Amino acid sequence: MAVIKLVPGLFALLRMRNDRVSRINAAPAERKPDPISEMARAMHPEELRLVVRSVTQENETARTYRLAAAAPAEPPALPVFQPGQYISVKLSIDGIQTSRAYTIASAPAEAGGDSREAGGPDGGSGFYEITVRRKPGGFASGYIWENWKGGTEVIATGPHGDFHYSPLRDTPEIVALAGGTGITPFRSMMRQWAGEGEGPKLTLLYGCRDRSDELFSEEIAELCRKHPDRFRRINTYEKVNGDPGLRQGYLDAAFIGAHVDDPAAATFFVCGPTVMYGFLRGELARLGKLERKQTRFEACGAPDDVARTPGFPAEAKGRVVRATVRIGQKEQTIPAASTESLLVSIERAGLILDSRCRSGECGICRSRLVSGDVFILPDNDGRRAADKDLGYIHPCSTYPLTDLVVEIPPGKTAQT
Repeated sequence: MAVIKLVPGLFALLRMRNDRVSRINAAPAERKPDPISEMARAMHPEELRLVVRSVTQENETARTYRLAAAAPAEPPALPVFQPGQYISVKLSIDGIQTSRAYTIASAPAEAGGDSREAGGPDGGSGFYEITVRRKPGGFASGYIWENWKGGTEVIATGPHGDFHYSPLRDTPEIVALAGGTGITPFRSMMRQWAGEGEGPKLTLLYGCRDRSDELFSEEIAELCRKHPDRFRRINTYEKVNGDPGLRQGYLDAAFIGAHVDDPAAATFFVCGPTVMYGFLRGELARLGKLERKQTRFEACGAPDDVARTPGFPAEAKGRVVRATVRIGQKEQTIPAASTESLLVSIERAGLILDSRCRSGECGICRSRLVSGDVFILPDNDGRRAADKDLGYIHPCSTYPLTDLVVEIPPGKTAQT
């Protein structure tokens, strides 16, 4: 009886199979465009061809670069993004192929040509803006300052990153803790939300060395004046140079608590120099027990001095080891300094390893550590639990302590 009941179903399956074969045979040989795939490629391109449209000197150490799609552009328009995300620009410096991630400081609406809010030009072609602080002896920032001018072509990845507001995860009360150029993602948020007419409330607590270190001061003051029920900004300075009207001090628990009525009802977004992150983790803990999802830290790149990071072995400082890099059936042994990330050592050797965040977050540079000891930045360890168990690392946040062997998946790197 059971077999008899199965017969109709088997015949139906056979008819479906024959119908599918007939449709495949009748289909045209020429592949029709897939609009969904085309839209996905336009929204998340692997590479963007951009051109510098203008350069604004913000202060002695910071410049804002406006980047537009190069013509002929492919895709024809700049991809949309969430305010707070970044692009990674690809650089070739003295034969070394490298990249740097910069948060987009402009609003998503401006990528499509709508820049009517915050004093921008009305309409026109879309753009991204990134702000680059020139560090003393900075490898990439120095190159950008010396070489990027109007008309310079720039290759970058599409927008990436998880440092953005999500109404399903975050509270309507946002507290933005910014240091120096760490104000850029919050400028993007404020410009976008002001143009939309709705969105979360944002309190910006901004720490600077002194008044000259401030960025976008007048623009943000105007946004706060026009939207007093949604935006607030309070500054604090390391040096006030005798000005009694300025608050001197750090972004500490006392300062935060004085301007946030109920920390338990807020989501804290933190962006600034690496040294600020460890300090703020301790200060936020003093405000009371916050859920993990209530604190979000922007990918901050490599520390200026990894040897000062808690847990880094003092005896390894200044050590140079041998790193054997395997790529498929080939391998190459290169010198690797313990105080430089393994990614930097690979780049110095003339190898190109695909990377974006350079902060251990995105996993694009994911590789397998075959042997050897390494130090991994505790606050930049974005590996999945399974990857930790299987010996995978993110070279951008990994520092070699002994001779080591690392396997890079084929296709992620090539000889220059």
